[in-house]
Amino acid sequence: MKKQEFMIELDGVIGTIHTYTRNPFMMGYTKELKKAVRQNDVDTMKIILDKVIGWYNEELDKIKNDEYVFNKNMHEKAYGILKEYREGLHS
Repeated sequence: MKKQEFMIELDGVIGTIHTYTRNPFMMGYTKELKKAVRQNDVDTMKIILDKVIGWYNEELDKIKNDEYVFNKNMHEKAYGILKEYREGLHS
C-alpha cells in the first residue's frame, strides 16, 4: 500500500478504533501515528504501527465476539490496512 492510499484510509482506521476504545494509550498512538505519517517519520510510524497492530492482535477476537460491537467488519478492514502498510515499511 502506498503512503498516499494509507493517508486516505487513516481517518477511517482511527475512527473505527475510537468507536471501540477510549484507552489513553490507543488515543495517543493514533494521534501520533497521524502526525508521523504527515511528517514522513518512518521510524515513529513503525513503532506506532507495531503497537496498534499488537493491540488488535489482543482485541480482535473480543471485538468479533462482542454483541455490542456494530462494526466488526470495519475493525477487520482497519486491521488489514494497518498490517498491509506496516509490511510495506519493512522491519
